[in-house]
Amino acid sequence: MKVIVLVLATVALCGAAPRQEGPGCRAPNGGGLVPVLDEFLALVPVEEILEIALTAITSDPEVQTVMEYLSSSEFYGIVQSVRFAPEFDGLVKFACQELYFDAIYYINIANGILGFPEITKKSAPRAGGFNAMLQEILALIPLDTLKSLLEEKLASDYYVQLAFQKINSDEFGAIIEGLQANVAYVDMKDRLRGLGVDIDGIIETIGKIFKP
Repeated sequence: MKVIVLVLATVALCGAAPRQEGPGCRAPNGGGLVPVLDEFLALVPVEEILEIALTAITSDPEVQTVMEYLSSSEFYGIVQSVRFAPEFDGLVKFACQELYFDAIYYINIANGILGFPEITKKSAPRAGGFNAMLQEILALIPLDTLKSLLEEKLASDYYVQLAFQKINSDEFGAIIEGLQANVAYVDMKDRLRGLGVDIDGIIETIGKIFKP
């Protein structure tokens, strides 16, 4: 559960740090979580996922409602409240210093996701809502392969092992509990649930990959 919250916070919150050539906070042996994530991403059909997302955003009323909220000043205010909370700052520092994971770098990559690549073939309009879009995307991701890769790295990479030990530590647990109790963070999740986004389902899916 702790690693799930780390992943969700990294993807969901937008930072303002300048872009780097590559992620910092690397493990001394060059291993750790960063190259594992790179290998994960290499297995994911990004262009197909972006096509599904773009089609949904341009033709599915429920997805459009969610995206309108995510781009609203109201949601931006919530995100900023979480981003500048001491709990989030503690999470980012712990991720860098203890897990060798540069959360800010990946947050900034998330900022650029809205610059979708050009889609050359015509996509038929779709409906079904935000959760249906997520299920289409998840069907393209080789979850079993990703889980096997993680298990391989846990068996062979000391700094991946160390990262998961620290993720399961009381210190990191306290950081996550503080973030989960943050009023703005709770409000953000509640608002998304109110729009029909299956937050619990997303958490469960990520957990299937990251549960060692």
